[in-house]
Amino acid sequence: LHEEEMELRIGQANDCLDQLRTDLGSKAMLYRQNFRTANSTREGTRTKKEIQKVVVRINKHVRSYQRARKAILRLDLNDNIGEKFKEIQPEDLAVSKEVTEENRFGQGVSKMAWFWMVDGEQNLLNGDSGGLMEEFYHINWLKARARRDRWREEVSLVRHEMLWTTLWFQYQKEIWETRALQSTEPGKEAYASKQVELWSDFTKKAGLMFQ
Repeated sequence: LHEEEMELRIGQANDCLDQLRTDLGSKAMLYRQNFRTANSTREGTRTKKEIQKVVVRINKHVRSYQRARKAILRLDLNDNIGEKFKEIQPEDLAVSKEVTEENRFGQGVSKMAWFWMVDGEQNLLNGDSGGLMEEFYHINWLKARARRDRWREEVSLVRHEMLWTTLWFQYQKEIWETRALQSTEPGKEAYASKQVELWSDFTKKAGLMFQ
């Protein structure tokens, strides 16, 4: 009975997460496709009602999941399976800004809630959800790939900038070395020698910091 109840509770939790992901994706797409582009108050009100219905379903899935999770934690004496099913926080239920705010600032550190990475029992990319989940995942995948490419570009630029900085310091050092050799007045020669030491110090520090 213990194993059978555990399998039942795990299936229940997975079903709740499947339904939760589907409704969260639907909510995000409703915001993106209908609410922001509503041309009249009537259309906006209708969309709000649709979103409210989705929110009711989301809260229902969360409550059902939390009950299943508590049962799993009670039955899982070794705390192995329970680690997969984490607690759902209110911020995890927010509308995905990857879908609703495509051009917002701060996308480099954004990430999806943990349950989007958990494999459920159902196929989320089927046609039952009207293609919304497929589009939702496509948007998030493309955003993630764009962030990865952007950070790769940033790393490459920073490495080149470190090299350019070191070369610039070296270039300034060589310029002042030439001026020091060409100086005929003691004051100018002393000043040029001082600049050589300054830029030489910059070059050494840059070489150590940029290793």
